[in-house]
Parts: sequence; C-alpha cells; structure tokens
Amino acid sequence: MTRVTELQGTIPALLTPFDTEGRVDLAAMDAHLAWLRERGVGCVSPLGTTGEGPSLSLAERKAVIEHIARSGFAFVPGTGASALPEAVELSAFALERGAAAVLVAPPWYYDASPVGTQEFFARLLDALPAGAAVLAYHIPAVTGIPIQDDVLDLVAGAKDSSGDLAHTLAWLRDFPSHTILNGSDASAAAFYAAGGRCTLTMLANAFPERLEAIRRGEDPQGNQDFLVRARELVDSFPRHAALKHLLHARCGLPRSRVRPPLDELTPEQAERLEAAHDLL
Repeated sequence: MTRVTELQGTIPALLTPFDTEGRVDLAAMDAHLAWLRERGVGCVSPLGTTGEGPSLSLAERKAVIEHIARSGFAFVPGTGASALPEAVELSAFALERGAAAVLVAPPWYYDASPVGTQEFFARLLDALPAGAAVLAYHIPAVTGIPIQDDVLDLVAGAKDSSGDLAHTLAWLRDFPSHTILNGSDASAAAFYAAGGRCTLTMLANAFPERLEAIRRGEDPQGNQDFLVRARELVDSFPRHAALKHLLHARCGLPRSRVRPPLDELTPEQAERLEAAHDLL
C-alpha cells in the first residue's frame, strides 16, 4: 500500500459522475479513471469538494470507495463529516480498504473554535488504528473553519486549498516531516519550485499532463499560465457542471450531471464554454 509520505505528483480531485436519474455512475467513473491512467495518473482523491462528497449519502460514499479500491489506483478519499461518528466510520472504512490516506475537512455546520476543531481531530485519531494516515483539509472558503497549526501537530499532513500561496509555503517550510498537498491549480509552479511534491486539484481531472509538465520543469510558466486561464474559464460558469462538461467535450467521456444544490449548465452556457475552451 502507498504510504502517505510517498504521495507525489498529480492527484485529481476526482469528479463524481451522476446519471440522468441522479445516481452515482460508476461506469462513467471507470471511463474517467481509464483516461487518467493513460496519462500517467496513479492516485486519485474522490469525494472531496470537487467530487461533491458532502452531497452523497454515507452508503454512496462507501460504494465509491469500494469501487476505487478495486481499480488499482492509489486513493485519498474525502471522509470528513460534521458528525464525528460518521467521519470515524467512513475514515476507518477507507483505511481498511487500502486508502493511502484519508482527507478530512473540519466539521462545518457549527462555528467551531480552534480548540473544538483540534478536539474533533484528536478524537478522530483516537478512534482510528494507531498511525492512521489522516490529512487535514484546509478550505476555509467552503467550510468556514480554518485548519490551525495545532491540528497539523496531530495529523500526517494537510491539503491547503486556501488559495493563499504564502500560507501553503509556510506549511511546507514549518512542517518538513508532514505531507503538504497543494490544492491550487494557480500556484503549482511556485509550489514545486519551493520543494513541494504533490498537487491535488480540480483541473487535474481534465489537464493532468499540464500539472505533470510543471512538476518536471517543462515550460512551467507556460503551463501555469494555461491552468490559470482554464480555471478562470471554469469559474466563470457553475464550476462543477463546467468541469464535467469540459471533460466530456475535451476527452469524449460520458456526459455527467451534478447533484442539487449545484447548478447545471444551460445549453447556452455549454456552447459558450466549448467555444472559449477552443481558445485557451
């Protein structure tokens, strides 16, 4: 099994495809995984923000974990939940099935204090097997709860999706024994230049080769500029639906819906997205 300290390179924050009835489409997921494998991707992170994890039931999240565990990919699933028992149950389930690590967002319903957030992670770790590879998920724009340094003292590492490069680089410098994952497509070049080892991002679903080129030092600025333009494009539409449509249009993968409360693209938006993508 891949150890958390061995995580490196490009990890897509895996999209969760839904069929026309709103069910998780595992066949479409397999097609996406096969496409990523052809481009050298060996590890994915399902059920996070991009993967609409909070919109899936516990049973659905377990089914996705089981499916990916059989795929041959290393995987780092999102297993956070506002309910501590649910976070424990899903994290244990994923680790038992060979997850390289679990990615745990802080509980987001209450306005948790730093002390309360630290206690949440301490109890989670107490309930898991000794040495469990838990990564804290820092995405305060979504959760409203930042990951403080005291939490990093407890866990194996963190994904920083704050979009604050200085914050990410400070963690990289101050926690050299931890696994720090960059969650921003816009700062991949600077992160790798500072000695970072791993990006876990949204655009890796559709452009993994761009991120890998940056990691290898191949035209890092040119590839970085492309990713900035691509992210600005995706963010100018309903983000999840735009990325799913882009994956369909660019890669020929099956069309996939999003789950409410996220918005679908209108036909006019889909047409504008495809036209703009051609100009990237």
